[in-house]
Amino acid sequence: MEEVAFIVVTWNNESIIAECLDSILAQQGIIPQIYLADNASTDSTVQVVRKYAGVHLVRSNKNLGFARANNILIDAVMRTTGIRWVALVNSDARLTPEWTRTLIDFAKDRSGVAGLQGQTLDYFDHSIVDSQHIFLSGALQGIQYGYGKPYEPGADFPRKVMGVNAAAALWTRDFIEHQPDSHSRFFDERFHMYYEDIDVAFRGFVAGYDSYFVPEAVAYHMGSVSAKKKRPSYSVTMLSRNQPAVIVKNAPVSVIVRSLPAAVYAWTVFLRQVAHEHSWTTAALAVANTIRGVLSLPRYLSSRRDVMAAISRDPSYILAVMRNDGMLG
Repeated sequence: MEEVAFIVVTWNNESIIAECLDSILAQQGIIPQIYLADNASTDSTVQVVRKYAGVHLVRSNKNLGFARANNILIDAVMRTTGIRWVALVNSDARLTPEWTRTLIDFAKDRSGVAGLQGQTLDYFDHSIVDSQHIFLSGALQGIQYGYGKPYEPGADFPRKVMGVNAAAALWTRDFIEHQPDSHSRFFDERFHMYYEDIDVAFRGFVAGYDSYFVPEAVAYHMGSVSAKKKRPSYSVTMLSRNQPAVIVKNAPVSVIVRSLPAAVYAWTVFLRQVAHEHSWTTAALAVANTIRGVLSLPRYLSSRRDVMAAISRDPSYILAVMRNDGMLG
């Protein structure tokens, strides 16, 4: 049977990590190899993990962030093994036993595959979809497609998509080793947290790699458990800061220009939503962090040169997919 590397990052997840690990070890038709990085947990997360023999545990004395912690583990897999499949599974995600085998069987006769994800459902309410894929929209916003819609078993079909959600997704070694940004590891650590999988998805898509949604592979996701332990405005802050970088790193100029009117409108709607759900103070924070993100764009120009040199899809087609909810064809 084939080995698959499972990458898990924890931060104060003592109450949920055992169920995550149990679901990985229950995967059928493959040999799971678990690589886990703990981001300086102060609870008993590490003690729980140590009960699982064979887990490759990396402990940090500080919180490295989602992107860097994942990269450390991915690099270890690439450097020390010949494993061809790397799954990222959030500590608050659960996999059904056939999840991995279903995705591999779907991908094994296809070339140019970047990533795959299945039908990711709400952990607490299995009648609600959490995610089917991710994409950068025609309004230049990162979108988790399917979020919150009713789940209808049998209604969905496999399809080619812009990218996959890092809460529970499988990537190929080929893509990880050849992704087009030589100035970034798999995840861009300058992002720290949020939008890093949108960045991976968009850079792989414009470079000609294919990703797939495979509904027969089912997972469950609680949703931002670690982030919710931070201040309420944290996710808004990071999303606002990182969005400009995704655009400037990966989007052709013509795509940016043609998307600007929709982007400006969507940004104003976002700010009103933040003010309604949080406060006008949080909305002001979002504005400040968007400005901060724009001012930091020069440090991404070297990455942009890499991605632009690797583009193999026509800008008009890229924009058409963005406007088609990130679905190809």
